Amino acid sequence: MQSVVSLLTTYLPYFILVLTLLVFVHEFGHYWVGRRFGVHAEVFSIGFGPELIGWTDRNGTRWRISAIPLGGYVKFLGDNDETSATPSGQPLSEADRKRAFFSQPLYARAAVVLGGPMANLLFAFVLLTGVFYVMGEPHSPATVAVQPAGPAARAGLQTGDVIVGLNGKHIDRYEDIQDSQILYLAKPMSIEYRRGKELLQGEIVPQFCERTDRYNNTLRYGDLGMDQLIRPVVGSFTANSPAEAAGLKAGDLLLAIDGKPVDYFSRIPELIGSRGGQPVTVTYERDGQRRDLTVVPIADKTQDCAGKEQAVGRLRIRPAAITEYRHEGLVGSMGAGVRAVWTMTTMFYTSMAQILTAARPVDELGGPIRIAKAAGEASHAGWTGILNLVIALSVVLGIFNLLPVPMLDGGHLAMYLYEAVRGRPLSLRAQEIGLRLGFALVIGMALIATFNDIRMLLR
Repeated sequence: MQSVVSLLTTYLPYFILVLTLLVFVHEFGHYWVGRRFGVHAEVFSIGFGPELIGWTDRNGTRWRISAIPLGGYVKFLGDNDETSATPSGQPLSEADRKRAFFSQPLYARAAVVLGGPMANLLFAFVLLTGVFYVMGEPHSPATVAVQPAGPAARAGLQTGDVIVGLNGKHIDRYEDIQDSQILYLAKPMSIEYRRGKELLQGEIVPQFCERTDRYNNTLRYGDLGMDQLIRPVVGSFTANSPAEAAGLKAGDLLLAIDGKPVDYFSRIPELIGSRGGQPVTVTYERDGQRRDLTVVPIADKTQDCAGKEQAVGRLRIRPAAITEYRHEGLVGSMGAGVRAVWTMTTMFYTSMAQILTAARPVDELGGPIRIAKAAGEASHAGWTGILNLVIALSVVLGIFNLLPVPMLDGGHLAMYLYEAVRGRPLSLRAQEIGLRLGFALVIGMALIATFNDIRMLLR
């Protein structure tokens, strides 16, 4: 019940705000390109259903905000429906015919259809370029700490190795490794790494892992059995930290726990183990002096990759940040923006292919409720969280619409490709059948996504 209340009071306003912005960008892409080719837009609507607010501009376009804020459309002159899929049967004057969408040459129609998805991708690119230009591109070293008996250890890796290649992809930073963990759940991957001056190769088999985060979201990934190698320096504390209460401070270097050396930050849980509620002796260095103190770790419940629940002792500390932010000027930031959009695009299409081939569970399909929930969760991280969500959803909206499904922009482009190859368009009957099939497919996906969303809320 509390989840439903949070959805309506906290998540829904952010969802409407984000969705309205992205739909406007998408539809404005169609509208702007159409105007460049002289196509008249009769209606530009944010939302569906009855008009709430509207006005008509000097070009005769009716701009309106409609009652159901779950999308939007641009209706061009001569269209029979709001998806621009079939031409109107109404006769047009010669002047109007020149301004009608279906009277335009093939390349113009394709450009107008492509304008929507490209606007979303361009919008994400511009935002990313701005973020990278102002803040720099995140770049964490790809030096790893290997967990005992994990997939990386079985593949022959050791703590301190630097990953340079994974599954044929060049690894430049630790963030690239994290992307691969999300995409490849249990698929063997080639791995290339550097140990000192020696370049080594091997194969690593990720362990399928399914966990639930603090927002009750299910996370699935391929656990590689390695973490980023981070010095055990205290950066900050989380709420109710026993380490902070015992006297540790930011900047302290952890040396040992009960006499066992803390070689790197991710080894701390391993050294504490299940001793939540039991005192441990923490040896640390502050201002060049070695000191000891007693801390009683808090027992936190967690799940392993097999879904088995276990209690783990936590100091509730965060490491000092080691992520670098590279500033490479405007051109470099634009390049980083292109790479980021491309990475998100490939991850989306790979994930969709995995769902279709049953390599990834279909319950990962999410709909409006899950998007609303993500928007609310992003708001807890402030404007950076909202910005990251806007960027990600803008890319997804753009590339999802490029899928070759009738009713989506990609379906229209597929029909135009047929027309270009055959020299004639599909018959109106074939277009209508394709539209119905596409509508059924999209509705089917929406129903599955909504069912998944409701089940998530009731968990």
